[in-house]
Amino acid sequence: MSLFGNLALLISFLCYLSLASMAGKPIPGGDYGVGHAFALMFSYAGVAIGLCIAGAMVFWKGGFDWIAEKNTVRSILVITGILSILILSFFGAMGNGGGAPWVVRMLGKHTVVWLLPPVFWTTLVLLNPSLRTSLSSTLWQWPIKAVVLLSVLSCLAMIGEWFVNIPIQVAQQSKARIEADNKQKQQFLSEIAQNNAQTSLITILVFTTKYHDPDVRNAALAKIKSNPQWQEYLVERLATPWAPQVFSFMADNEVDNKNLFVKPLEIGILEMAKDFEDGMRRTHTFYDGQFYSETEDVLETIAKFEGMGADYAPAVRKMRAALDTPLDSYQVKANLRCIPVLDQWLKKHEKTR
Repeated sequence: MSLFGNLALLISFLCYLSLASMAGKPIPGGDYGVGHAFALMFSYAGVAIGLCIAGAMVFWKGGFDWIAEKNTVRSILVITGILSILILSFFGAMGNGGGAPWVVRMLGKHTVVWLLPPVFWTTLVLLNPSLRTSLSSTLWQWPIKAVVLLSVLSCLAMIGEWFVNIPIQVAQQSKARIEADNKQKQQFLSEIAQNNAQTSLITILVFTTKYHDPDVRNAALAKIKSNPQWQEYLVERLATPWAPQVFSFMADNEVDNKNLFVKPLEIGILEMAKDFEDGMRRTHTFYDGQFYSETEDVLETIAKFEGMGADYAPAVRKMRAALDTPLDSYQVKANLRCIPVLDQWLKKHEKTR
């Protein structure tokens, strides 16, 4: 058992020598930097695993009995000490740059060089009873006590720093998110302001949905309605590939002259069917939510025109049929969530025709 423990300690010490040789050195750039990082990780892993095995051997042989009389207290102290040493040595080995905890930066870039030798020394003594009996306990107990105390205090400092940084990071992230949202909002408002209300209204319809900031939405609506013929403009676009944009507008906004849209909406739904069929043919990898928002826009729009004498079920049936377009072998299908929505709508409306 002692031989196995000593062998683990030796391997751990050899890995420590590799770790110490890289301590404090700047990380090289490019592929060398990747190799450097892997070397650090493997060296540290060797140190940690070797020390844990050697420590387990010492614990098994009762070498930690001097720490405390009660087994529970002794186990807690030993585990706490080992973990705190490994944590501090990890941060010390990985570098003490700006991303390292404050206490690690304070201790210096060679922390791992001077932190671990007392641990190796005490472990060696505890693994070999002949050394333990021939040496004064002061020579091997106090070094490990000092290292454990420093490691525990350092870990507590790291935890304290982490708790202090949490609200700071949350505030910084919140501020950055607000600034990003404001910047995006100004970009949207600028795009709306520069839009030509006579010829390019279609490009700002996307800003009128319920998901946009009220200021952006109101600005887009004001720009659209600055064109006296804005409703006629939308009617014309229903018969073009721009139909999805018109439906997204009409799903969340009202029009003044509904009668103007009753018949064109059917043409728009047929355009949506063409769009769905084209999407089915062109898509390589489908996802569950594909075509869902477009389906919602169409159904929410035509719901506003119920009772006005139009029967949109045949056009919606063609839109649904487009989703059954045969797929090629290379296409990856998905369970489209829009299909049951359309089926349910058709079941209800075709039955009441």
